[in-house]
Amino acid sequence: MKTIAYQTAPMTKDEFFYAYQHLARRENRHILLESGRGGEMCIAGFDPLITAQAKGPDTVVEWRDGKQEVRAGDPIAVLTDILSSYNLTHIENLPTFQGGALGMISYDYIRRYETLPILATNDLSTPDTYFYLFDQWAVLDVQSDNVYFMALPEKQSSLATLHDQWTTAVTEGLDARKFSAGQAIDVEVTEEDLAVSVTGEQFEQMVRDVQQYIAQGEVVQVNLSVRQSKPLQAPSLLMYEALRSFNPSPYMAYMMTPDFEVVSGSPELLLKKRGNELSTRPIGGTRKRGVTEVEDRALQDELISNTKEKGEHKMLVDLECADFEGICEPGTVEVDEFMVVEKYSHVMHLVSNVRGTAATQNHAEIIRGVFPGGSITGDPKLRTMEIIEELEPTRRGLYTGSIGWIGFDGNMELNITIRTAYIQNGIAHIQAGAGLVPESDPAAEYQESLNKAKALWQAKEMAEQVAKEGQFQ
Repeated sequence: MKTIAYQTAPMTKDEFFYAYQHLARRENRHILLESGRGGEMCIAGFDPLITAQAKGPDTVVEWRDGKQEVRAGDPIAVLTDILSSYNLTHIENLPTFQGGALGMISYDYIRRYETLPILATNDLSTPDTYFYLFDQWAVLDVQSDNVYFMALPEKQSSLATLHDQWTTAVTEGLDARKFSAGQAIDVEVTEEDLAVSVTGEQFEQMVRDVQQYIAQGEVVQVNLSVRQSKPLQAPSLLMYEALRSFNPSPYMAYMMTPDFEVVSGSPELLLKKRGNELSTRPIGGTRKRGVTEVEDRALQDELISNTKEKGEHKMLVDLECADFEGICEPGTVEVDEFMVVEKYSHVMHLVSNVRGTAATQNHAEIIRGVFPGGSITGDPKLRTMEIIEELEPTRRGLYTGSIGWIGFDGNMELNITIRTAYIQNGIAHIQAGAGLVPESDPAAEYQESLNKAKALWQAKEMAEQVAKEGQFQ
């Protein structure tokens, strides 16, 4: 068995980000996973040793030197086979992530193990999975403000160089800071400003169609979404910097590839695995934030007392528990946190926590057991996904998929990819939705879908203002 090599240096979360941003200027393949709020660590990597992308039936594995290999089978299984071949031992008292794969899983990965109709347009052609594996990387321990520069054993000799690059980049990165924490411009999001996948009128009819399915007893709840698109006239990493400055979220991510970029501020966990322990945090129930403290408290009180919202949230928790029962040891699944309120810059949510003990160590099997999250499909999950395919005109792609990491040691952590911009060919695509039940008001649900994307559009406007003024180099 082998172990990774590492060096350390003191560094705050902001210093870590601005060093990453500075170093990113000369790279076209890199990723940052940030615990923007709470959490235990932030992870970053540049210039991956391996890029594994699944588009079509197979996974293309590409090495840094240009060598390629095509592998058949489930792309998560392909990925975990690659990881297990390194045969690395976990080191105690280091951050949980000690190397592995970082990347994304598209919503349409579900088609690899469930049969869904093919009705929606696949206009973005998003990969089913896209992961990087690095031979050297950086992990920030959020609690101790200490960064660990890590490397595979064969790259140990370059650790000092990695350490020097990052620590030198801190000052230069901070000097280039463009946004102050907590400050944001206001943006009014309307259908007229955007290219939308469905108009308000069309979405309202979709809501009524869902309510008809519910009345017929086919489903209990369905999450439907609208995709909003607009050209991005600024660097995407500048948009991410703006987003993190005023809307820090637990599962933030930035990803740069030669074909697309991702700016994500997701609040929701799909799956966390630590040893045999699994957990998920379903979100269901939303209100906008109040302008004043009094209004904010009134909206919170209304949320936690609303019969519709509580009923919908309980249904989602039950759905996640049922998913966990399929992959956990009997009798170990429990809800250890129920219906608490979490607040973000524009909205507040009802959130619970479900945990259990894994019955298998097969990553693909575990992910398939919970993917995609029930809070963004509905109940029962398979039938709601059929309805989503019928009513939403375009494939979801990355929206409501996952971004995160799978470690050499078998641990992993994946978000549910909401509050996210998928940027391709200079166009930012931001998708958001609402959970629909018999009491849903069609017009209000459409407006809620637009509101949920507002923080991303604010970040875009802030980035474009800075870029226009020539402040970004």
